[in-house]
Amino acid sequence: MNEQEFRDLKANAVEELFLVGKCYGTGDGVGRDEVEAVRWYRMAAEHGSAEAMFELNKCYSSGIGVRRNRATASKWLSMAAERGHARAMVLIGKRCMLDYEADFNPRKAARLFRQAAEKGDAWGMFYLGECFLDGIGVKKDYDAAYLWFCRAALAAPDDEALYHSVQDQINDPNLKDVRDSIKNTPSLPR
Repeated sequence: MNEQEFRDLKANAVEELFLVGKCYGTGDGVGRDEVEAVRWYRMAAEHGSAEAMFELNKCYSSGIGVRRNRATASKWLSMAAERGHARAMVLIGKRCMLDYEADFNPRKAARLFRQAAEKGDAWGMFYLGECFLDGIGVKKDYDAAYLWFCRAALAAPDDEALYHSVQDQINDPNLKDVRDSIKNTPSLPR
């Protein structure tokens, strides 16, 4: 077995640990057991699974299978983001935008939203659009804001909450000139 085959085997094994955790978490094929789900998520997370790290964040945030612990949840969320988990990046970015949070850092928020957006995360695209619209962590750029809002809508056409959020932002008066300058502006998907 060569080194690449070994890495592939290890990645598959870690994914399987995570999937066993998901089965216990949802009761798919086994009796639902949230404590057991956390055990399997932890094994997968300790072997580098960003998805398992994100699930542990949710478990500790909500007290699912473990005692609720925000500090531990935050640790797992940060680790998932460092591993490239797009939704974790979005959640941390949102925290960085809130001026009452200790983590207030608009530039970091915009950077995390861009990273998530580049990974295809529709909410990352939406929040990056908001950053450009309001000049949060980046220079105001209405063209870029409009572009990211449209990309967000196209990336997740079935997400009702996202659709309505995009509609609200695209109709922002500051984007009127951008809307008017685009001939045959396509309507958002429905």
